[in-house]
Amino acid sequence: MPKILRGCRAMWLSKGDKSTLIGKDLDDLSIDTNPDTEQTKNVLGETTFSHNGYTPSIAVEYTARTEDEIYPVLQKIANELSVADDGITMDLIVATLTEEVKESDTKTLTGSGFKVPVRIVVDNDGGSTSGYAISFTAYESGNRIQGTVSVANREVTFTAGGASGASAQTASAKTSGGSLSD
Repeated sequence: MPKILRGCRAMWLSKGDKSTLIGKDLDDLSIDTNPDTEQTKNVLGETTFSHNGYTPSIAVEYTARTEDEIYPVLQKIANELSVADDGITMDLIVATLTEEVKESDTKTLTGSGFKVPVRIVVDNDGGSTSGYAISFTAYESGNRIQGTVSVANREVTFTAGGASGASAQTASAKTSGGSLSD
């Protein structure tokens, strides 16, 4: 059985109805689940395990592009050092697709996924001579809504629950030269 290629797991950040597909300049993009667990051993030699949940986050080394829908939002957070929820809250859509997201340039892909509100905290801005960067961490701040996704031309449509009659939410993923935006 063949392995699932990394490009089959795609992520978009959005503020409103427009999204940016993230990952262009990255060779690693992972959600850190940050589990809260504890294993203890009592005086009788018995071991107990406690799992108190997760606090997922994702760190992104974003190379700024003016055509990306998330760029003005991230720049505003960096400029103002914003902390107010309405200014730093975005949506993260994560999809596991049938094929790598780059294939959506020529056909519609489908898969499963989730949508979750995240709070953006800018870690730094500046970068090297290769380009201006805004590094940030997105912290999940609500429940993951499970659903189905379809992707055409790197634009994602998320349908909560995946059932017929469920509301579909479309977000446009801006790209540069047909490549993934960061």
